[in-house]
Amino acid sequence: MILRRQAQAAVILLCSAATMGATTELPDWSGQWENVGATPDASGGFEQSLDQVLKEMQWGPPNRPEVQARVDKVVAMERKDMEAMRRGEDPGGAVRACTFGFPSLMLESPLMFEVLPTPKETTLIFSSREIRHVYTDGRPHTAKEDLWPTPWGDSIGHWEGQTLVVDTIAVKSPFDHPGLEGTAVLAFGGIEDEEMITYLSPEAHFIERIRMLDRDHLEDQMTVIDPVNLTAPWHLRRTYRRVAHVHRMVYEDCEGEERNPIVNGHFTLAPPPASPVPPATAPQHAPSGPSPSPQ
Repeated sequence: MILRRQAQAAVILLCSAATMGATTELPDWSGQWENVGATPDASGGFEQSLDQVLKEMQWGPPNRPEVQARVDKVVAMERKDMEAMRRGEDPGGAVRACTFGFPSLMLESPLMFEVLPTPKETTLIFSSREIRHVYTDGRPHTAKEDLWPTPWGDSIGHWEGQTLVVDTIAVKSPFDHPGLEGTAVLAFGGIEDEEMITYLSPEAHFIERIRMLDRDHLEDQMTVIDPVNLTAPWHLRRTYRRVAHVHRMVYEDCEGEERNPIVNGHFTLAPPPASPVPPATAPQHAPSGPSPSPQ
């Protein structure tokens, strides 16, 4: 009887261990990923025109009327500025930082990223050196007295099978729009073309469900909840493809040392620039004649 009970206990332990192993097994999302529909070109812009991006990438937030009126004014101003740049009347603004912030990193960004899942945290690392930390160890959001908005927000999450569910709050846009408080959601296309889609209040709440569609595609189903600026939850879907010909992270450099030029529409990895050869040093000759006498 004792041996039978021991055997039964051993079977239960083995089954429990197998179940725990199955539930804690994390998906293999290794490699580099890029947004489908936001393809960079060699000139520093996007292969897709702004019109293509606006048509094909599921924009259409349920803006409140007063929010839409403000967005329309910003869009009219942006189009006027773009026309002035095309006519050569305005050189445009200088690039200040390689920062897209959330949700632009996921919605429309030409940046590659890696996903590093661990039992307690999943990290998304982008080629702009921006990092999203998604804590999956059961902790709540940062306490209100210690929480402040950042371009990447405060993210916690959990796994539902092979799907990562992410909950993000406290997002602050890195893009400045005077008079508008909150997070600007922008569409980018062509060369230096952009258009505001909406702006979200500081109370905006983001839920993402990230999963693998097949070996070479990830999907992010995002829901934006913002009762202040939206009349209903806003549902978006983005797909990312595996970058097969790049096998390590290649960081963007807004300051000039570019090592991932785009050739025929594909990222490449260029060798570092050669170090300049120092000029030959002329030989030092002893002065002719007697040495001067010390004073």
